[in-house]
Amino acid sequence: MLKKIFILIFIFVLSTVSVFAQDEESEESANKPREALMKDFVDALASQDESLLLSAIEMGSPEVKALCFQALGESGASSDLLIQAINRYVGYGLSSTYPSNSDSEVRYQALKAAKSSASESSVQAISSMLYAERETFNIIAAIQALGEIGDAKAVPSLLFQLRLGRTQGIVYEAAVALGKIGDYSALSDLVYLAQDDRYFLAVRQAAIDAIRNINPPSDSSEE
Repeated sequence: MLKKIFILIFIFVLSTVSVFAQDEESEESANKPREALMKDFVDALASQDESLLLSAIEMGSPEVKALCFQALGESGASSDLLIQAINRYVGYGLSSTYPSNSDSEVRYQALKAAKSSASESSVQAISSMLYAERETFNIIAAIQALGEIGDAKAVPSLLFQLRLGRTQGIVYEAAVALGKIGDYSALSDLVYLAQDDRYFLAVRQAAIDAIRNINPPSDSSEE
């Protein structure tokens, strides 16, 4: 009971620190010690007690959530409960009519944590958010995470981003990720990309490198 009370108290304090610091936010230097302190505190939680970190994720402000996932991105998720938390937050704020910048940062850090953990259980959550995400750096983080996990179930969402072609950087990362996965269903798109003069040479080279890594289709007729 005392431990639960302690958790509630420190999460409340951590989440409301920014309120008391509003008068100083006009001075950039005044924010740095507070941010460093919060990060150091979350890092300490991550090294001590999983339940504390999970409570901070669920009960903390978006800033606190982002710091928790940043810590997990650096250390790796050590349990199924932490991976489940990561999966819940890779799409944080996407359903909101007026998502905030802090929501986007939570998604970004959760995606970095997913990449570090490289759990196949994250593929569905990350793939789903790729169809709704609009922030370039989050799209790239999601693509990189899927490439690191290497599950073929991610191919449709990666092809969606590759075909959409929102930026050269996104297409490049999608090609690299598809090469890491090596699924044959991506071959025709990669062949087309490798010949597409609209893209930088680095992007087309990424497609060529990915083609080399594509696994041949399995012949089900062979016994």
